Amino acid sequence: MAMAPELRGDAEAMQQLLEDEQLGAALRRPYRPHWLHLGWIASTAGATVKGIPIPRTWRDSEEKKFTLKDGGTVSLDWWQGQHTDRPVVLVLPGMANSSRSIYIRYTMARLAEAGFQAVAMNYRAVEHLEITSPHIGCADTWKDLPEVLDVIEAECPAQPIFAMGFSMGGTILTKYLGENGQQSRLRAAVAVSCPLAYPAHQAELEKRKFLSFLMAQPLKLWLFKKREQIAKLWPHCEMSQVMMSGSLLTVAGYFFEHQGYHTVSDYFLQNDPEPVLQRIACPLLILGAKDDPLMMPVPRETIAQNKRLILVETEDGGHMGWAGKGTLGPQIFGSSWADGLAARFLAFHAKMPVLRSRL
Repeated sequence: MAMAPELRGDAEAMQQLLEDEQLGAALRRPYRPHWLHLGWIASTAGATVKGIPIPRTWRDSEEKKFTLKDGGTVSLDWWQGQHTDRPVVLVLPGMANSSRSIYIRYTMARLAEAGFQAVAMNYRAVEHLEITSPHIGCADTWKDLPEVLDVIEAECPAQPIFAMGFSMGGTILTKYLGENGQQSRLRAAVAVSCPLAYPAHQAELEKRKFLSFLMAQPLKLWLFKKREQIAKLWPHCEMSQVMMSGSLLTVAGYFFEHQGYHTVSDYFLQNDPEPVLQRIACPLLILGAKDDPLMMPVPRETIAQNKRLILVETEDGGHMGWAGKGTLGPQIFGSSWADGLAARFLAFHAKMPVLRSRL
């Protein structure tokens, strides 16, 4: 049975959102899973398929690489080229995904339809990017965002900047917002299916061994493709051991020590968004499904303490597995429920004056 999403947040801020005709209708509308929905596993499997990169010839964007101050290489992929007359939305993909992932393409198309200039960030070493520094893209990419925003501001100097992050990209986004507070330079943001209590999330992954094993496979494939570059940068890293690893945390552990972390726990602790959620100074919409194991545990009490944060949860949807509305009803492919709600939320704040209270 379809149910309306559960909304949590400051009563005054919620009322303001609900009074907007389009956004209010979207927030009240019951979410209906696609017809193949059989619980979070089926929904998440659909999302996994949408994480596959599209062929280069199918692209409708313009990618520009640039070098960070420490020598690392990242890129910005501008949807349908650059439009300097539109507000910008920086899109942050999930782990081992990129601007070429199918769901990121759908998201950028939906944002463009809403009047934004969408631009997706490709983290260090993902897909086609070479490893040019002893660091690969992970949750500490929030430290790269100031340089990325410098580039966006230079390309679109008169436009406000918004952001939308998926899974690990949402963790990166919220950590950045919390660490930078009033200086974040973002007008509003949306975090989708992201773990926000990182050390507790690590414990959850340790308990769910089969899930951790499944999550390790795309990461291992990504690293195997980069094996020659990794061998040059980290000659003591045994790729054979990485490939035989049976869990996400074990695979990650081989690389965290090269990125300044003493242990895997140290990595989760240093990149934990929860302690800085109270410092987020711009409106942030957090979208999640209650049956998503990769978002657990959700720090609802901490979220409720910041009036800038709105938590919207559906009963079903799995990990980024929400269906979209099609001519024949809810469908797996195409723009998802999260894309539509995020676009309306960001459009709402694009037309609002900038009001940031001291937190």
